[in-house]
Amino acid sequence: MFYAHTVPEGDAESVFDGRSSILFATIAGVSLGLMTGGQGGPAPGTRWRAARIVAIRGALLIVLGVALTLLDTPIAIILDTYGFLFLVAIPLLVAPRWVLAVVAAAAAFGGPWLVETLTAAVDTEAALPVSSVANPFLYFPSRWILGTYPAPVWLAYIALGLLIARCGVDLRRTQLLLLTLGAVVALAGYTTATALGEPVSAHDDSTFEVISSGAVAVAVIGLFTALTESTGRRMRTAVTRILQPLWATGSMPLTVYSAQIVALWWYVENYDSEEWLAWQSVPLFVAFAVTTLVVCSLYRLVFRQGPLEWLVARISTQRPWRRAPRDRDDERPVASRS
Repeated sequence: MFYAHTVPEGDAESVFDGRSSILFATIAGVSLGLMTGGQGGPAPGTRWRAARIVAIRGALLIVLGVALTLLDTPIAIILDTYGFLFLVAIPLLVAPRWVLAVVAAAAAFGGPWLVETLTAAVDTEAALPVSSVANPFLYFPSRWILGTYPAPVWLAYIALGLLIARCGVDLRRTQLLLLTLGAVVALAGYTTATALGEPVSAHDDSTFEVISSGAVAVAVIGLFTALTESTGRRMRTAVTRILQPLWATGSMPLTVYSAQIVALWWYVENYDSEEWLAWQSVPLFVAFAVTTLVVCSLYRLVFRQGPLEWLVARISTQRPWRRAPRDRDDERPVASRS
């Protein structure tokens, strides 16, 4: 993510372009699955609560995404689209694995066609606002459907992540299957697209990108979950220590993403150049990456959750705006003593 946002593009795409956001979206789907029952899904008595929690979190992501978009940075904000996808994915929380697979496939194959058809049917430059400030109530919904991260396509990654969670991402056989199958499908997808004269490019939202880059995300998830769950105490301890800074950073993705956008907004505002993206540089990437890894590692020594993760969890699960029910004993009149 930092590399894609801060390093100059040059003449060729980097390995991170497009794929970092796709990995982020797939992991978001896995997180949805894990917090709503994991492999077994939500129990019958907890389904309404699970749906309510996801709905509140989706709304909070929309609010935060809109706020970050209003900073008008050069970065295409994805959080509000995530929030919209969370709301769309609520019915999928109780869906069996085969339904999740069908939804992911339908979005992968039908989503690009739907977005292309809608884009062709609408004169986006004339009919849709180009500014989030001019008409936010039209700008953001249209962006969720036809923007940089179109929901009809990106639903594939959320459904795929949910499917991974429902298959038991903590199981060794699942991790190895994700790693192997993801690598094979990614190689086949990129090779086939190139052979057909339609090589995959970042953010082209084609079926080949969904399949190929989605498979890369699957392989990465399989690799790192397998590493962290490696058999053998010594190996597990060594891997945990080596990956601790990454683990600490990955435990607070919402905070890290939002802080990065705010920091970039401040940096760009104070950068003395009129050229678009002239502020990007490798030293900036190194500064962002090292600072984030160090700060997150130190933060995790004291706190269990990132500040935004804690806030979202508290609002969505505890709903602090609700008044606690009064004890019935407190409502009983106290008898007067003579």
